Amino acid sequence: MPAGKAESGLPGEPVFAALVEDLADARRAGKEGVLAQLVNQRVVGSRFLVIKTAKDAADGKLGMRPVRDEVLAQQAGWKNIDLWQVIARQQSARTDYYLLASLDLKRGADNSIEAVSADRAIFVDALLRTIWISIVVTVICAVLAVPLAQAIVSAPPAWSKLMFALILFPLWTSLLVRTVIWIIVLQKNGPVNSTLLGLGIVSEPLDLIYTRFSLYLAMVQVLLPMMVLSVVAVMRRVPTTYMRAALSLGAPWLTAWRRVQLPLILPGILSGGAIVFVFALGYYITPTLVGGPTDQMISSYIAFYTNSTLNWGMGAALSLQLLMILVLFAFLFWTASVLFRSKAHVV
Repeated sequence: MPAGKAESGLPGEPVFAALVEDLADARRAGKEGVLAQLVNQRVVGSRFLVIKTAKDAADGKLGMRPVRDEVLAQQAGWKNIDLWQVIARQQSARTDYYLLASLDLKRGADNSIEAVSADRAIFVDALLRTIWISIVVTVICAVLAVPLAQAIVSAPPAWSKLMFALILFPLWTSLLVRTVIWIIVLQKNGPVNSTLLGLGIVSEPLDLIYTRFSLYLAMVQVLLPMMVLSVVAVMRRVPTTYMRAALSLGAPWLTAWRRVQLPLILPGILSGGAIVFVFALGYYITPTLVGGPTDQMISSYIAFYTNSTLNWGMGAALSLQLLMILVLFAFLFWTASVLFRSKAHVV
């Protein structure tokens, strides 16, 4: 609490005099709106109080002595002890407010770190949801990419080129166009529901769009080519004689593939997984357009704070979290790749 603290818990006359002078200067400089926004982010509902006090201070309406009594008489909001505690903690040019807020934490009355109330705790859930969706999409892409890559590599040259072109074709189309197409395909009167109804499989249209299922489907369709490219690049370098030799020695196909083929193509799967995961982690357009209300990823919040509310501090804090997760998983992918390369004697 600033010097001059009164018995009521509020600051004394010198602090109120300094407050009036600073708010008057902010008003004359046209910065009272920014100041009010910053205070309001920490104490919700204080924006009007700051702007009104700044206006009265600049107009000379708070010049009577004692200033403390005059301010409290005209603006009772300044009796809020929490407001003064927040102001007292902002004496330094550096603050951990946004970093803590991005983790659903805050500074308590005794300056200790504590969790925010349940109705304001949204960012950790969004962060965990983002990581989970990215992992699921990466795993699905890996599972689908391996047989697709095997088919491309094993096919005759003409068919291999055709399949490769079909895999690459979505990459030549705008991401927004590909996402919007899924809205058309999965809507209640779209071709999927029409087909299911026509075949008598369902009696009423299914809710396919704006769900987690539609989000996975759209993201996998967009990111699958990147995984396939990575796996094909490695699979082409693996001699087909290895699998034939293992099978000729009596190994079941699944055992031969797991113990001979998989270790050799694993670097490609890991490289593709890293690429897909990184892209999925920062996805914004697809979750926004085809995901449900509870499927929004952390990038949506970053876009909201940077484009809508202009809360650069919160946007930067959330971006920093995303960057830290990216560095962590990049290290894990790199470590796994090195370990498996060493185990497979492929360097």
